[in-house]
Amino acid sequence: MKLPLRLALRDLRGGLSGLGLLWLCLAVAIAGLASVTSLASSVDSAIAANGRQLLGGDLMLSVAQRDAGADERAAIDALGRSSKSVTTRAMLVAPQCRSLLAELSSIDANWPLAGKVEWVGGSKRPAGAEVAIGHEISERLDIGIGDDVRIGRATYRVSAIIDKMPRASGFAFAPPALMDEAGLAKSGLIQPGSLSSTSYRIVLPPASDADAAGKAFQKRFPEGGWRSTTRDEAGSGTRRFIDRLSQMLLLVALSALAIGGLGMSSATAAFAASRRSTIAILKLVGAGRSTVNAMLLAEIGLIAGLAILVGLAAGAMAPALVGKLTAALLPVAPDTSPQWVALGQAALFGVLISFAASWRMVANAGDTRPARLLRGDVVDGEPLRWQTFILPASALATAAAIAIGSASDPWFAATGLAGIAVLCVLFALLGLAIRRIARGAKHLGSPITRLGIAALDRPGAATGRLAVSLGLGLTLLVTLAGTASSILAEIDTAVPRRAPALFLVDIPRAEEPKFRTIAASELPGADLRLVPSLRGPVTEVNGVRVADMRNIPEGAWILRGDRGLTFARDLPPANRIVAGQWWPKDYRGPPLVSIDVDAATALNLKVGDTLTVAILGRPIEARIASMREIDWRSLGFNFAIIFAPGAIEAAPYTLMATASPANGRSTTAFERRLTTELPMVSAIRVSDVVVQVKTLLESIDGAVRIATGFAILMGMIVLAGSVVATRRQRSRDIVLLRLVGATRGQVARSQLIEFVLLSSVVAVAAFASGAIAAWLVVVQLFEFPFSPDWASLALIPLGAIFLAVLAAFAAAIPALNARPAQGLREL
Repeated sequence: MKLPLRLALRDLRGGLSGLGLLWLCLAVAIAGLASVTSLASSVDSAIAANGRQLLGGDLMLSVAQRDAGADERAAIDALGRSSKSVTTRAMLVAPQCRSLLAELSSIDANWPLAGKVEWVGGSKRPAGAEVAIGHEISERLDIGIGDDVRIGRATYRVSAIIDKMPRASGFAFAPPALMDEAGLAKSGLIQPGSLSSTSYRIVLPPASDADAAGKAFQKRFPEGGWRSTTRDEAGSGTRRFIDRLSQMLLLVALSALAIGGLGMSSATAAFAASRRSTIAILKLVGAGRSTVNAMLLAEIGLIAGLAILVGLAAGAMAPALVGKLTAALLPVAPDTSPQWVALGQAALFGVLISFAASWRMVANAGDTRPARLLRGDVVDGEPLRWQTFILPASALATAAAIAIGSASDPWFAATGLAGIAVLCVLFALLGLAIRRIARGAKHLGSPITRLGIAALDRPGAATGRLAVSLGLGLTLLVTLAGTASSILAEIDTAVPRRAPALFLVDIPRAEEPKFRTIAASELPGADLRLVPSLRGPVTEVNGVRVADMRNIPEGAWILRGDRGLTFARDLPPANRIVAGQWWPKDYRGPPLVSIDVDAATALNLKVGDTLTVAILGRPIEARIASMREIDWRSLGFNFAIIFAPGAIEAAPYTLMATASPANGRSTTAFERRLTTELPMVSAIRVSDVVVQVKTLLESIDGAVRIATGFAILMGMIVLAGSVVATRRQRSRDIVLLRLVGATRGQVARSQLIEFVLLSSVVAVAAFASGAIAAWLVVVQLFEFPFSPDWASLALIPLGAIFLAVLAAFAAAIPALNARPAQGLREL
């Protein structure tokens, strides 16, 4: 191996001769891939390292709408030192009747057992008639330390402003507010049936298994409806969000790497062509094929290794950069130390793709006879041999297997990679079609036009590779832009038109007449709908305890945590029975439920199977009577689990309501009167939720578009690099044209026609395929109308054509500037 390496190092002294493009493509692609994988790994690592601090202990046991019983509390105390908190939603009313929904928690003297609370200002722990509020509440209601707020039936003084605090999920629907147990009791918010959750955080003895302790507690009290969360599961909301986003970004990054692979293929072809005389001399003096191949691979490997190192260095810095930009959004800062596993995975992808892109060119160059090499034919005209495809195909298959095997959702990864592969094949076929059409149309038009058309089918033309590189990146961008604009249009227009103005929760049953009176007075003619509301977890499925299930399917979200429950005589609006039958209005019999068909499908449930739901610690086993298809876009009360009459009415419950004012009437007066006369009722403005969702979607869309921009950039690099790689052939053609009288301007126009025709055909095809893909995602997956911003969408292919032509023409300038005399000497 020493001889090929020495020859490689000596040969590289003469210049890169095409390997510069390989270096650039690989460095950019690995930088993007390493950034995505490092960021996901760093967030997961930071949450794992700080799980105890985020959770506020080693183990959290939660139950809905009640406290632990005497036996349960004794079992909790036996596990270790514990802290109790009760969490509910409440309206905080500031002076001038400004109000905001908050996540209100009572804390005891031991809270937090782990981690700490970071205060923006002041540090006085709330006690009695005091409350600590999140900084978002302070900013939106313009209140600070010492100001008074009304919560429920009592008035509290703000003692501190919270910056960060332990939160098990990482994300929260509403900003936090804290008070002690006496303060919460004073508010009068916790009544029988109120939507609340009681959590007991526990610090376990050293070396204790938190997961085992939680499961043992659930098995000891199987009918209690307890949920167990360990320190390893803290920040689950953030983890799921980052995981979903990273999966999308990873596919985009792999697409960029695939596009870069095409550029590397062009680069190695140019490199092999530039080394024809060296290879011929080595073979003439006795060098064998293995020596020549090893020398070429060593040269490519040295450059590729340097590119991979540069890309990994850029990717390693991504967590620190993103951490600064998202400091206010993430519960913990990403771990800025090198994520070696993620970086190693990115490096492995780089090695495999580099090998797949370069092996055929190296093998062909090594197999070619010296006489042919001396004539200058390294690749052009070389017959395809299936043996040269075995190793590249194996490398690509290995890369795909690693991507699928390491993904948190293998099915999503496999589907995405299959889509990328299909697009590559389709655009490769498009490139072949362009060449054939150009071959048949090369006699049409003026001489300059004929030259531009004929160039698309010249020997050694990279039309196929360029079609794939431009088409793949552009298709991804059109797909993502069309999907995002349709979803945002639905949120901007259809959602406000369909959705109620207000959701109202925790309406006491006894206060229903008063609530209706206030609504009739302040919102005359409003569409008002009230439904019973309870909460409880699903504890068993067909007699199998959820706590004993090892692998809960991704779509079985009804088994995770407490579920909203109701009972109804009539089938709710926006619901359609797809299996079984709805019960009679006067049904009185064994408990029945109707469940969401998607959740049932994920759990392989059918009509007649059973679910057990714990309500206030009492298990209720119910038979599945029907399955419903729910139109979640209605944004009304859509419950995944609905009980038949007669099963749960006896349990304490409150009411939930939606209010849709007539003629767009303001709800301000209605909300103010509720905070005065029914202060326990919490109002959720749909417009606030829409703004939050829209902001989140726009952030995701921005991140994905930036990543897709790298794929487009890679396509531009590949296009320019392919033009550079064919510079020798272009220079020869231009010299011959100049010798027969063509002006520099005529030659430039022929080159321009070539680039415009290629990029225009590919851009139109990519726009069509991207629009179709976006339609499938929006209509079939999200079940939204397909209504993208066509004007903005049309600018994408137009911009891509302009950039592609500009990049290609800039790369062709050296060939255009070639002097005939100098060119003849080099032929």
